[in-house]
Amino acid sequence: MKKDIVTTILMTLVAVGTQINAVDIKITEELSSITAEDKGNNIVIKRIQNPNTKLNSAFMDTKKECPPYCIQPMNIDKVKTVGEIEVLEFIKNMKDSDGLLLIDARTRAWHKKGTIPSSINLPFTMLKKDGKYINKILTLLGGIKSGNSWSFDNAQTLLIYSNGAWDEQATLAIKNLLDMGYPTNKLRYYRGGMQMWNLVGLTIK
Repeated sequence: MKKDIVTTILMTLVAVGTQINAVDIKITEELSSITAEDKGNNIVIKRIQNPNTKLNSAFMDTKKECPPYCIQPMNIDKVKTVGEIEVLEFIKNMKDSDGLLLIDARTRAWHKKGTIPSSINLPFTMLKKDGKYINKILTLLGGIKSGNSWSFDNAQTLLIYSNGAWDEQATLAIKNLLDMGYPTNKLRYYRGGMQMWNLVGLTIK
């Protein structure tokens, strides 16, 4: 009988402790989550609620040789650099606009390690001026070719990212687009990339 009472008390204490430690980890004080549309499905993007979650192993190694893993500049030409809150706002706006695209500029191998919901994988290697599919890609982005030049008046606004501040894949993608005449006001750069996305505990797919 005494053993049963002790067991009940211990179970009660554990339950109370669990309730006390349960915390709603928000994105900001006002924002708990957003819903993104990804290939016809809705995905809720929020911060990971488990306080014991560790950083994705792909981003734990800081001993990355330069080149190719060199620290990137904060600004690329006049392209606007954004952080996580602006990326989330961009994703929210994508649901109501066909003129916005979130681009994962990493190679397929990196992309398979996890990506931001609602983004499409368009490796920087496919955005070279002499690339095999570049004309088709630029057309799909809203560009109109006239002779040897392109008009991007009706082109989509692109938010481009890769692995983080030590990764040049997004930088190269943006520079290639700029070289082909893509307007700076239709480009955004998420410098923090997947490392910061993982570090702040946001949903990946």
